[in-house]
Amino acid sequence: MKELFEAFQNYFRIVIADTPALREQVHRLRYEVFCKEFHFEREEDCPGGLEQDEYDQRSIHCLIIHKASNMPAGCVRLVKTAENNPAALLPFEKYCGDSLYQGDLHPSRLPREHLSEISRLTVASTFRRRPGEIQSPLGNLAELKFDEVEYRLFPLISFVIFMVILSLSMSTKIQGWFAMMEPWLGNHLQKVGFSFQQAGEPTKYHGTRVAFYYTVERALQDTARVPMLRDIFSLIGPIIKAEAIRANLDWQVVA
Repeated sequence: MKELFEAFQNYFRIVIADTPALREQVHRLRYEVFCKEFHFEREEDCPGGLEQDEYDQRSIHCLIIHKASNMPAGCVRLVKTAENNPAALLPFEKYCGDSLYQGDLHPSRLPREHLSEISRLTVASTFRRRPGEIQSPLGNLAELKFDEVEYRLFPLISFVIFMVILSLSMSTKIQGWFAMMEPWLGNHLQKVGFSFQQAGEPTKYHGTRVAFYYTVERALQDTARVPMLRDIFSLIGPIIKAEAIRANLDWQVVA
């Protein structure tokens, strides 16, 4: 896995989308995937072909860019509670709150100023498809040639996006986060070595989703325990920390 990620860096770059141009790439990619491809959101609610909502302004957006084409390959956001109103709901609370367990993992019983949510994890269709299926919602890429190594790296994109946002949490003052995931994804990530805690019952929201909770403390324990995770974090961590400092995040960066 470490060797694969080292190869990944030759073809893709990881950035925090902190400029209007980068943010536009994020919102346009989300529009292509969530609206046009999967119809999770309505196209008519996204003027200009940009999928946005009220949570974007209090989020950090990360973007994976394919170097050769300069195309967005994937994105994700980390939504923070509102500084002026920590009690304001996060997206998963607003849309899936009824499915959450009533116990110690309920967001109302956690320190909200250090709470966040991972959402809008997206991979462009071009980088989810097999060779020969290059017609993309972002444009016809029939003339764009990928080599064998690149195709082998495509399945790694969603995993890298997840590791990027987790590394970002570990580089800032975030202590824990929630994510609404398909059950198979949560189970798969648990098998890889992430000790997620299920925080709710399955619910219908863009398909079947389950709330999972994870803390930075658990992440540190998991990366120390699982060699593969430790290797990946040793490579991703410095990249994300440099990006966080470059982007001058308004969330305090851990020294």
